[in-house]
This record gives sequence, structure tokens and C-alpha cells, in this order.
Amino acid sequence: MNLKEMAAQILAEGFNPETDPVSDFDNLPDGEYDAMLTDVQWRTNDKGTEWLNFELEILNDGYENRKYFGGIFFSSEKMLNQNIKRTFKYAALLGVELTPDDLDQPELTLVEAFKHALGQQLTLTLKTSKSGFQNFDLSEFTPF
Repeated sequence: MNLKEMAAQILAEGFNPETDPVSDFDNLPDGEYDAMLTDVQWRTNDKGTEWLNFELEILNDGYENRKYFGGIFFSSEKMLNQNIKRTFKYAALLGVELTPDDLDQPELTLVEAFKHALGQQLTLTLKTSKSGFQNFDLSEFTPF
């Protein structure tokens, strides 16, 4: 299917460009989920914001094959202390040994350290703040 055919199909299916959202993606509802760590990356956006990104696959019935992307951000001075602690907490949870040296070149050493934990199951807890931002926390996997 070429672009013209795809556009015609989208409009024929009832897409209203004035009122409909562009993305079909919906946030997962707040709560606890069984999840598996499937990828870890160091990300940097155009503004220079840097973060450690965890990709988690949701394992609960009804949410199979859904992904959640949780980031620990390292560009905000206000949150830096807390997020370094969070990084070490998640490393301990996953059995990953970290040292301060792993934060010297995080795009290489930090990511490589966490890659050893791929495939591990965790409990993912989601909670939306009053401002509408969905926060995440990781804890030891406890089957329901």
C-alpha cells in the first residue's frame, strides 16, 4: 500500500484531523504490573536532556505485548541526587553491581551494566501525579 492509499484508508475509516488524536497509544492505567526488562538505553534529546531508559514488557492478562518506557533523568539539578539514588536502587534490585565509575560514561558503562539484567521480571508500579505525569517505580517481582 502506498502513501496515497494509506491516507485514503485512514480517512475512510473515519479519522477526523480536526478532533481525533494522532496516536493510538494510551497510557497504562495506574496500578501494579508484572513486567520484564527487555532493553536499556541512554537517550539524549535535542535540548541536551539525558536519561537512562528502561523498556519493560507488560506480562499481565489484557496487556500482553504492551511496552512501558520508564526514564531516569540526569539533566535536572533539582532531581539529580534522587535519580542517582534511584539508579543504584534499581541496580541492586536487578542484581547489577554499580560503582561511581559507571556514571563516568553512562551511555556506555551504565547501559552495559544494566544489559546484564535483561529478561528479569519486576513489579512495575505506575501512579499519575496531579500534574498529569505518570511516574513509575520498580520493585521485586511478586506474583499476584
